[in-house]
Amino acid sequence: MQNSFSLSIEEIQNYYLKKPFLKKMYHYYVNNGYYNIISKQIVFILNNTFILLYSLFLFRCINWNKLLTMTEKTGLNEIVDMSQLFRLSLYNWSLVLSFIFFIVCKLIELCVDVVKYKYVKYFYNTVLNIADQDLVTLKWEHVIEKFKILYGNDDINVFYINNKITIKDNYLITLFDKNILKIDHLTPLMEWNIFYCFIGPMFDNECRYKNDFLFINDKFIKIVKNKIRTVAIANFIFMPLLLPFLILRNLFNYGEKFYNKPSLLSSRHWTHNAKWKFRNYNELYHEFHDKIINSMKVANEYSNQFPIRIIGTFAELIVFILSSFFIMLVFATIINDGVLLHLYITDNKNVIWFMGIFATLIAIMRTIIKDRIIYYPDVKLKELKLILNTIDETHIKNKLHNDYFFNMYQYHIVSLAKDILHTVMVPFHLYELSFGTDKTMSYLSSITINSGRIGHTNKFAIFSRQETDRRTCLSKETFYLNNEAY
Repeated sequence: MQNSFSLSIEEIQNYYLKKPFLKKMYHYYVNNGYYNIISKQIVFILNNTFILLYSLFLFRCINWNKLLTMTEKTGLNEIVDMSQLFRLSLYNWSLVLSFIFFIVCKLIELCVDVVKYKYVKYFYNTVLNIADQDLVTLKWEHVIEKFKILYGNDDINVFYINNKITIKDNYLITLFDKNILKIDHLTPLMEWNIFYCFIGPMFDNECRYKNDFLFINDKFIKIVKNKIRTVAIANFIFMPLLLPFLILRNLFNYGEKFYNKPSLLSSRHWTHNAKWKFRNYNELYHEFHDKIINSMKVANEYSNQFPIRIIGTFAELIVFILSSFFIMLVFATIINDGVLLHLYITDNKNVIWFMGIFATLIAIMRTIIKDRIIYYPDVKLKELKLILNTIDETHIKNKLHNDYFFNMYQYHIVSLAKDILHTVMVPFHLYELSFGTDKTMSYLSSITINSGRIGHTNKFAIFSRQETDRRTCLSKETFYLNNEAY
């Protein structure tokens, strides 16, 4: 083996089976190779740099009062003053410099990953003999088979590798499944904070369990509690930077989509809570992501099983009235195209403005109108459970849909509004969670066992024959479906 790959068994044991490398190995696979990883990081840096500069331009350089009230021909130079771009207060400069520091950190991380992922690229291309372009069509279990042959140990299999890769995710799944952390609306910021504050301290830099966590003690709990409170205060201090960034990012990301397809305003998607409530133990990101995408059609059909008839009836009336006005304006513009621009229905709004508003409202209202008379939600729920097996259909049936399913599957526009509101509340929610640090960390330590084949891991992520935990049983079922050769 040393002659073929210039690697010894000791090198493979000491490096390739470490959790940090396995995570990089999977990250490399799911991103389809070296250059995709690097290009995504470059795009992320450019994207965030653009948002910073564009935000400064919008808030500092544009005379909004003049722009919104102008009634005559006006040059761009009369509205935009680029000299104001960096004329900031001391507090605003501190926020901008903090953001620049973040960008610099990402640049350093990019440089480090350029070197680190070169080693992963060598491992795939030379050691496993898998070209980057083949990763798009290659199943993960086939990659692990090659890895297993290289290592020459039957205990190193897809279950072992997946457990090591998802070792932190498994704990977050447990925290939500057992309702240890009760969070009404999980935001990406809160998700990051939970990983950093609760799960991060369990491991050292090599992703090995800390003895202080395995043998939990008051000193360790106090350190974690202080860390949580420090991070909560840091969240509060930087919220004036994070919140505008979040709002503008969502505005730029979704504004064009909603404008070109207004019906998206009434579309739904799975929330972050759902993505942890419905994910199985040892289930890799790409496997669960595919399930979420495949479930969207059935979830939409299920959510449509509960129309509010009276709203649909009034929506039909509104569509009829708006369509009547819209079609008359269309006829008028066909006869005389000057009507489109030169006929002002109000003092400063012409026909084209009203046609745009009418078309948008008609598209939104049509999504509310349902033609079906009789609905069969139980049938659709069973179809949905075939895709997301962790959905408890009995639990859904015994609860109001607004209290369970529709809190997991929300309107895009409602979810965006909640994201903004709950992002503001993150520092306070995080500080509140710090009071239960001893209970949370003690519970995480209590469910960590030493498995003979795996080593220390979450006990619910071990699939035994006598397993009684519902989520573990469902996870075992999903694992065998995803890895038929195991």
